[in-house]
Amino acid sequence: MGRHSTSEIFDNESKIDFGVPSKTLEDKSPPAGLGLGSSVQLFDIEQSSIVEEERIVGVQQWLVFICIIVLATMDSFNSTILIPAIPGLANLFNTSLASTLWATTVYLLFGAASHLYFTMMSEVFHHGPVWILAVLLATIGTGVCGGSLSLGELIIGRIIQGTGGGGAMALCFVAMKESAPEAIHSRYSCYIVLMRMGGAILGLICGGLFIDHGHWTWSFYFNFAFCALGLLGIPFAVDLRVSKHVPLRKMRTLDWVGVSMAFFGAAGILVGLSWGGISYRWSEWETIVPIVVGCVLILALGLYESKWALHPLFGGFFRSKMMSMTYLGCFLHGLVFLSHVQFFALYFMSTLYMSATISGMALLSLVGLSIAPVAIVGMILAREMECTQWIISAGWTLTILASGCSILLNNITPTIAWVLLLFTAGLGHGLLLSGYNVRVRNVPKDEDTPLSSLPTTIAYYMRAWGWASAIPVGGAVLLNTLGVGLADVGLHPSLINSANGYLILMKDFGVTAQQQDAVSLASVAAFRTLWGIVTGFSILGGLSSAFLWRRSRE
Repeated sequence: MGRHSTSEIFDNESKIDFGVPSKTLEDKSPPAGLGLGSSVQLFDIEQSSIVEEERIVGVQQWLVFICIIVLATMDSFNSTILIPAIPGLANLFNTSLASTLWATTVYLLFGAASHLYFTMMSEVFHHGPVWILAVLLATIGTGVCGGSLSLGELIIGRIIQGTGGGGAMALCFVAMKESAPEAIHSRYSCYIVLMRMGGAILGLICGGLFIDHGHWTWSFYFNFAFCALGLLGIPFAVDLRVSKHVPLRKMRTLDWVGVSMAFFGAAGILVGLSWGGISYRWSEWETIVPIVVGCVLILALGLYESKWALHPLFGGFFRSKMMSMTYLGCFLHGLVFLSHVQFFALYFMSTLYMSATISGMALLSLVGLSIAPVAIVGMILAREMECTQWIISAGWTLTILASGCSILLNNITPTIAWVLLLFTAGLGHGLLLSGYNVRVRNVPKDEDTPLSSLPTTIAYYMRAWGWASAIPVGGAVLLNTLGVGLADVGLHPSLINSANGYLILMKDFGVTAQQQDAVSLASVAAFRTLWGIVTGFSILGGLSSAFLWRRSRE
C-alpha cells in the first residue's frame, strides 16, 4: 500500500502525531503565544507583553509541570519499591523466589505495553481525559495491592497499577509537548529523567524500610500520596473535555496490531525464560511453547511493520540503521540498569548478609550518582546533538567496566570495593540516560532519511522493555546456575523452589554454618555467571553506540 511522505509523518503541531494525516479533535489549544509568553523562570522563555495572559499561562504551565514530576516520580517509585522486599515477600506468601519476582516484572511488563496504547488513545480522545484515566487505574491497582492477601492478588494489583503507571508516564511526554515550546523539550525531558531517578531512590529506601521495620503494604499506602496529587492536579492543569465525535477513521489507522504483536511476542518469550529450568524443565512444552510463540510473533511484527502497516510505529527499525542502533541501545541500557539494581540488591542480602533496608540504601551509590550527569548534560548540553556520541560512548565504557568488575565480587569483598564499583556504574548509567535522552529529543526531521514518527516515544518504550526483560532474563540465569551450584555442594537443586526467600536470606534459614558457607559459595558462583551475561549485554550496547559516530546520511 502507499505510504505518506515524511512531512506527514513528522507533524510540527503541538500534539504528538502518529503519522495519520487527518485531524480528529477540535482545536482546544490555548491562545497564540501560550508557549512563548510563560513567566515560568525554570525555562528561558521570552516574557509576554500582556501581563494578564502571562500570569494565566504561567500558572497553567507550572500546574502541568507539577503533575508531570509527580507522576514521573510515582511510576519509578512503583518500579523499585518491591526490589529490596522480594525475599521477604517470598517467605511471607510461602512461594518460590522465582514466582515472587513476578510482582515486580508484571508492573514493568504492563507499564511498557501501556505506554504506546495510552499515547495512541490520546491522539483520539485528547490527552486530558486519557491522563486522568491512567492515574485512576494506578490508584485502583494500588488499592488492590495494599489489600492483597496472597501473591496472586498482589500480581493482579500490580498489573492494574503498572497499566495505569505506564500510561500516566507516557502522557507526561504528551503533556510536555502540548504545554512547552519545542525549543525547551530536551531540557524539560531531562527534568523528567531527574525526577524518575529520585522516585527510584525513594522506592528503594522505602521498600527496605517497610519490609524490615513496618509492613510491606505501607509501600502502597505511601503511593496513594502520588495518586492523590495527580488526581487533584490534572483537572486544573489540562482540559478534560472529550470531542463529541470520535474519529473512527483515525482510530482504525493507528498501529494497534503492531503494538499488540510486540506486547504478546515479548511477553511470551519472557514467560518461557522465567519458567525454564525452574518451574519446568527446558525440554517441557510449558517452557518451549511460550518462547516459540513469542519469537514467531516478533518475526511476524517485523514483516507486518515493513510490508502492511499503514503507519508503522516501529518503522524506524527498518528504515534507518542509526535509529535502529539508538533504539537497541535504549533497550540494552534499560536491561543492564535494572539488572544492576535488582541483582545487586539480592547479592548484598545473600552473600554480604545485609538487611533489606541496608541493601536498598547501598544502591544509592548506583542510582544516586546517576543524577549528577543527567543534571549537568540536561542543563548545559540539552541542544548539543553533536556531543551525544561522546556521552553515550563514555557511558557504555564505564558500564562495561563496572559490569566486568562485578564478576570479581565475592562474599568477602570489602565495602570500599563495591562502593567504588557502584559509583562507576551509576556514573555510566547517568551518562547513558542523558545522552540517549538528548539524542532522541534532537532527531532531525529529514525528508531524505525517513525516521520513526515518534523517536522519543519509541526510545522510552524500548528502555521500558529493557527494564521488563531484566528480571526474567537475569532471574533465569541466576536461579538455574544456583540450582547447579547447590547440587555441586551436596544440596538438592529443588531448594531454589522450596526454600522461598530463604534462598537469599540463608542466614535466617536455620542451617548449619557449613551449609550456610556452601550456599554462599554457590551464590557467589551464580552471581558471577549473571554478571558475565550482563557484561555481554553491556558490550553489545557499546558496539551499538559505534554506529552513532556515522556522520553520513543513510
